[in-house]
This record gives sequence, C-alpha cells and structure tokens, in this order.
Amino acid sequence: MLRRLSISAALAALAVPVVATGLLAGPAAADADGGPTDPDVQTQVRKTERRAAERALVVTRQAKRTARRAETDAPLTVTIDQLTPSTIPEQGVVRVSGTITNNDKVPWSTINVRPFISAEPMTSAAELDDAAKTPADAVVGERINDERHKDFIEELAPGQQVSYRFSVPRSLLHADSPGVYWFGVHALGENGNGRDETADGRARTFLPLVPPSREGSLPTAIVIPLRHQLTYSEDGSLDDLAGWSKTLSQGGRLRTLVDFGASSGNRTVTWVVDPALVDAVRRLAEGNPPRSLAPNLQAGEPDGEGDETSDPSASPTETPTESPAPTEEPEESGDSPLDLDALDPVVQAAADAAQAWLARLGEAMRAEDQVLTLPYGDVDVAAAAQHDPALLERAVARSEVGLTGFDVVTTPVLSAPSGYLTTEGIEAADQDTSILLTDAMFDDPAPALASTEGHHVVVTSSGAAEGGPGPDSRTGLTAMRQRLLSEAAVRFLGGDETSLTMVLPHDWKPDGGATYFGGLDVPWLDLTSVDSVSHATEPAAVVGSTLRYPGWQEGAELDQPGFDAAEGLTRAGNTLQNLLTLNNIVAGTVADQALGTVSYSARTRPIENRVSAERSRGWIDERLTSVRVSAPTAVTLSSSSGRFQATITNDLDQPVTVSLDAQSDDRLDIEGPRRIEVRPESAVAVILTARTDENGLHEVALLVTDKRGTPLGARTGLTIRSAQVSNVIWLFMAIGAALLFGAILVRLFRRVRNARRGSGPPGADPGTDASPGGPADPPAEDRQPAGAGSR
Repeated sequence: MLRRLSISAALAALAVPVVATGLLAGPAAADADGGPTDPDVQTQVRKTERRAAERALVVTRQAKRTARRAETDAPLTVTIDQLTPSTIPEQGVVRVSGTITNNDKVPWSTINVRPFISAEPMTSAAELDDAAKTPADAVVGERINDERHKDFIEELAPGQQVSYRFSVPRSLLHADSPGVYWFGVHALGENGNGRDETADGRARTFLPLVPPSREGSLPTAIVIPLRHQLTYSEDGSLDDLAGWSKTLSQGGRLRTLVDFGASSGNRTVTWVVDPALVDAVRRLAEGNPPRSLAPNLQAGEPDGEGDETSDPSASPTETPTESPAPTEEPEESGDSPLDLDALDPVVQAAADAAQAWLARLGEAMRAEDQVLTLPYGDVDVAAAAQHDPALLERAVARSEVGLTGFDVVTTPVLSAPSGYLTTEGIEAADQDTSILLTDAMFDDPAPALASTEGHHVVVTSSGAAEGGPGPDSRTGLTAMRQRLLSEAAVRFLGGDETSLTMVLPHDWKPDGGATYFGGLDVPWLDLTSVDSVSHATEPAAVVGSTLRYPGWQEGAELDQPGFDAAEGLTRAGNTLQNLLTLNNIVAGTVADQALGTVSYSARTRPIENRVSAERSRGWIDERLTSVRVSAPTAVTLSSSSGRFQATITNDLDQPVTVSLDAQSDDRLDIEGPRRIEVRPESAVAVILTARTDENGLHEVALLVTDKRGTPLGARTGLTIRSAQVSNVIWLFMAIGAALLFGAILVRLFRRVRNARRGSGPPGADPGTDASPGGPADPPAEDRQPAGAGSR
C-alpha cells in the first residue's frame, strides 16, 4: 500500500538541493481537506520551517549516522506498555501506550510517534522464532502515516521520559490473512543534525489475527515458578537478610511473581514451588532463629527412633521437621506472636516482608490452581541422579509433605530452570511425578506431549518463555503476553490443537499482571492447568537417546564434592539428634539445609554452597565434642577381670544420651552400660569391666558415641596391665592347700582317737585307774610338790 509522508519529512526534503525540478511536489501528509488540523502538527510545521535553512546537508549526514547506529545506541527508547485488545479485532480500534526516553546527550524535538504493521503474517512457530531474533533496525513493517492516529512530543531533554498514547482503527491495519503480524511503534524526531525518515527509536511486538469463525480452543497452561537460592549461616539461620527483604517486598522478584499469580483472578494457573523456599520464608517470619537443640519431647517420652543401629543417612523425613503445624487459614499466617520490636532492624524488616509474602501467597493459590512441588531444596536433579540418587529420593520424599501452613493439594514435579533434564534424571522419577521438559530437547517440530523412558512428559515452549522480539524489553509484560498468544495462535491456526505450556522464567519480574491475563481472554484459548494439558491428547513416543542435552548444561551441573559435603552435613545432623535425649527434630532441620546446598541455584556458586555446608558441619562437630570422657591413665588387673571408672562430662545446656566404645586388641574385652544419660552441664561416673586371659599391656581408647554407636569425636586413652598368675601356679597352690588341709584333718583325727582311748567307762572315778591293776603312779617328772595347787 502507499505510504503517506509527514509534513515535516516533506519540508525537510525540500531543503535539500536537487537537480531535477518537481521531485517533491509538496506536503503529502495533509488531510483530505488540504491542510493539517492537528495543533501538534501545526507546531511541528512552524518549527520545521524555522530550521529549514540550517539543514543543507542534514539528510546525508543523518543517514550515515543511522547506518552506524547499533541497537543499543538508539537515541530514543520506546516501550509498549499497553496494547488493547491483544489480538487484531474484527472492528474497532487498537489502543497503544507506553513511554519514550531520551538516551542521548542532546535534546530531541518534534518527535512523531507512529504505529507500523507488517504486510504479511507469520504462520508457524519457526517463523516466530526467526522473527524474535531479527535485528532491531531491520524493516519488518510499513509505517502508518496517518496524522490523526499518532502522538507528538514537542521536545525531550536528555534523560527525560514521557508517555505516549494513540489508537489505530482496524481499517488502517490492512490485515486480512490469519496469522501473526509484526506490530509496533516508531519514534521519529530531530536534534541538532536534523531529521530523516529512519526511526530514532522503536518498539516491536506480535499481534495475532484469528478469525472468529474458527471453532475450538487451544488448552494452554501458564506455569509460575517460585524458587530461590537458600544460603545459611553456620548456626542454621538464613543468610543475606537484606536480600530476602528485597525479594519478598513490593517490587522484589518473589513478591512480583506472587502478585502476578494473584492477578489471574479466577483463571487457572499452575504453581511450581520449592517447599524449602516456603519453609525458609516462614523461618524468616519467626525472626530467623538459629538451629535449635532445645527439647521438643517430655522426659520419658519415646523418641520413635528405637535402639537398633541404622544408617545415619536415612531419610530425615521419618522424623518431624522443624516447621510449624499447618494452619486452617494460611492467609492469616502473617500474624505472629513474635515481638518484632525486640528484633534487630534488619531481622525485623525481613520478618515483616516474610509475613506479608506468606499472606499474599495464601491469597494467590486458589482452588482452581494446580500446585506442583519440586524436590525439596530444588535439588539439581541431573547431577543428583548421577552422584547421589539416595539424596534425590530423600528430596522427593520430603516434598511429599506439601507446603507447610497452606491447605492446598500438591503434586510432585521435576522441572529444571532451563527446562533440560538428563535421561538418568527422567528415569529416577516416580510414575506419579509430572515432568516438564523444554522443546529445545526434541527434534523440530517438538510434540506438546511426549512419552520417553517410560514417563509421561509435558513439553514446554521455549519461544513463549523468551518473550518479545525487542529492541524494547523482551520480557516486558506486554511482550511476554503477545509472544504467548502468538505461539498459541500459530498452533491453533495450523490445526495443531494439542496444547501449549509455558514456564515463566524463574528470574522474571513482572510489572503488574491484570492486563496480562485480561489480554488472554480470547475465545480460542483455554487457560488451564498442567494436569489438564497433559491429558489433552496422546503423547508422542520419543526415544530417550534422541533427546538433546547440551554440553553447557552438563558443564553447569554440580560436582561430586558438593554432594559429599551435603551428605556429610546430613550425617552430622543425625548424630547430633542421636546425642540429644529430648530432641528428635534437629536431624530433619539439618537435612533440609543440606538439600538446599545442592540446588539448581547452587550451580552459579558451587564452592560457596559447599563451604556453607562444611561450616555448618563444623558448628555441629563443636557441639558433639562438648561431651567428653576421662579415665585413669593406667589400670592393673590382678585376675582375669577387673573394674575401673570413667567419667563422662556434658558441657552442653541440654541433656544427652551416650555410650562408651572401647577400642583395643582382641585379647581384651571391656563392658559397660549400653546407655548413659547425662544431665546438662554435669558429669557422671561409669563403671567399666575389663576381661582378659593373657598377661601383658593393653592399649585402650575410650570413645564417646551416640546411642547408635556413631563416634562424637571425644576420646581418651589408657593402659591396662594384666598381672594374673598362670594356671600351673594355681595347680601347685591347689595341691599344697590340699596337702595342708589333709594333714590338719589327719592330726585332728588322731587327737580325737587318742582322746577317746584315754577316757574310762561311765561313772568311774577319774582319779582311779579303771584297769584291774589299780592306778599307776605318774612319772616322776609329772609329779608336783605338795601344796603346788594352792599357791
């Protein structure tokens, strides 16, 4: 179609010397009545006439300057903030508004803001993808030079920003064929070098045209991801409170994403949430307390752990986590008995922002929405499937608990921020786990649904997530909406009415949202959930080996040392819990932190996250070694067994239950009580029994362990000397004793016998001899002098 020239352009051209006469006949942009009636146009004409004599070589100079201008060097930045309606209507007008900013060091004046549209539509996703990569200064459409449907800015100082607004009648669009058209805004002004017909600033987007006669609708799912890097101090409290306050407050990334979801109204959206993020924000709302060793059990209450030894790396989900119990009305979760006035100002600000964010999230997640939960801590699934499958299983099981404090039904999901996942990661998923993969992993054209490695996969649109074509913000609210609509339109118009799924960029910061969702209210688009999309049609069978997993993704995966550090921290937490008598939740708290150190976000700072895990493990080890043992340096056994005393000292302010493990050679056995309970900041004496059958010296190490036998780190050494007599010596001693006691018995027998022989018959006079011969005279040596007995 013929292009209409503006008055200013015609007058500028007249100022250039030409050889042929009649090259330009006059202003071609006048209205049908022969002259401009817009006051802005009249002002522009007067300014142009006043400066015409000063611009002899303006056109050539400006053309050269424009040819050298890079996309980011455009002096004027144009945005499209509002585009209503979002598709080409059957009749009426298209309203456009936005801002223009002067990025130059000199003023710009007489700026015309005009719309443009392409002559032919795009009808495939591939064309949209190519169009999105088109250079900013490429000509993609014809300018609509209608003076009644434009805006005019008289002057714009350096750094100044102004708004523009105009409408374009449907009749001027000249779009008749179904498809997606280029649509945008050109800003044409002048500075000290004059002006030309090349745009000095532009904004572009896509505008679909779907005939109302087209029947049916395309199932479309919008996925809002809520994920964030979780960094902890060594005591288990969250780090970077200022950053948390910023992202949770108005204008912050996490807050804008929640506000965006809330603006959907009664339209269905799908949330992909890391449960660890919700628990972390709730921790902030409670004042960001450190890791607690305080009792959560009453004395004598069973801890549910049993006495048997088990793998300390067992899933911490077997015990409760340190999260508050769910509430009936999560939107009231912002109310807390916490005395914020007593907190540090930085902690208080984070607590305020956290409470407001939780309340807003409770409002945003409606009954019609679907909530998908990532493996707890947003674990790097591809790396975990290779380096630590058990950790991945624990993360998935942990997320099955749901979102603490919210009465919503959740479903597990695997979804990487980039959309890429290895076949090992896919194979590790349970059958009831949703899997979202980017279409960049599939051969073109990618299916909307796929079946691979025995799993049902929802294929997401990478093009829709990339946003608009630029040069204005590709991820602006209008740009993102128009790209989604365009992707849906080409599928719908091409007869591919399967489905469309878009996962919003996890780092996206939408400005508002009401106009976004309002623009999706078109009859041919059915905004629904991922679950509904996954059942829209039969999935296409795809061999796992054909999926693309680029090298840059493989290189970004977390390495083995990161998982080793996480596993070490988890084991330390289990040992700490097994030490404490009245606490059976600290292991779960530590394990939650460990999972967060191997998240997708940790890919950008792997060393920092590994160091964080090791520092927390050091904090725990310091508490473990606060339970000490002491014993005599030497013990001597005079027999095959003997007792000695050891003392266990507890420097913690919590009661502990421990055991003593004695390590020595296989010739010595040491026995003691199986469990030893020690009160806070006190000591207890323990009697140990040593047994051996061999003489000699035995080096013994006494180690303090938890109730499951895991060493705590405290130990002491002693020497046990066995000095027992040999069995031969005992034999001789036994024989000697037998002879001694035998001789004694023989002598006693003889005395008794002799005594019996010397006694007479009963009734006889003891002074007379009972024998017939009469009494015998005693020997002379036995006689006593007379009167001896009376002395």
